Amino acid sequence: MKLCDIGNTNFSFNDAEKFSTEHFDISSINERVYYIAVNHYWEKRLENEENWINLRDFVDFSKYYESMGIDRIMCMEAVNNALVVDVGSAITVDLIRNGHHQGGYIYPGFSAMEKTYKDISPRLEVSLNFDIDLATMPKNTEDAISFGVIAPMVSYIRSLADKLPIIITGGDAEKLHNFLPCARIDEMLVFKGMKKTIDKGVELRS
Repeated sequence: MKLCDIGNTNFSFNDAEKFSTEHFDISSINERVYYIAVNHYWEKRLENEENWINLRDFVDFSKYYESMGIDRIMCMEAVNNALVVDVGSAITVDLIRNGHHQGGYIYPGFSAMEKTYKDISPRLEVSLNFDIDLATMPKNTEDAISFGVIAPMVSYIRSLADKLPIIITGGDAEKLHNFLPCARIDEMLVFKGMKKTIDKGVELRS
């Protein structure tokens, strides 16, 4: 089964293939593809492609709020009880109990955080230190900024989990995992949610 997660910059497939949204030729794939898309251009572009099936049509949106991203929904569809942290261009944190979304929130991603500090002052243009010791108060600018970004984030994630497993996914998952070693990284979480959506017995078009 071919699954595709279409983002703003890439077509990402469950077989680990990845193609730029700028150069991808959809006619190169003749088999059936089940997909999700946060890229509105490509979602519209694929509407008339018979072999490309939009899984948005099979989601019970009453379980979520209206403007929630479909990629975020699929990560939650993959689990029954967990705190899901998706670490990408934005960082989303969602609590799922007994298969129901209890709520969640959104941080800027790490790159966005770095840009925010740079925009405040050129003297604050530093890279986040993902080897920082959160048990020690910082004594330089790089560590002070890194501590300010990472420590509150990690502390609240730990408190919110409340004995639930923490699952981290997304392109920067490893960076956050340094501070949450009890968490589990699952790079395929969005595809697991897509597969589960299909396997629920929804009548798919032929």
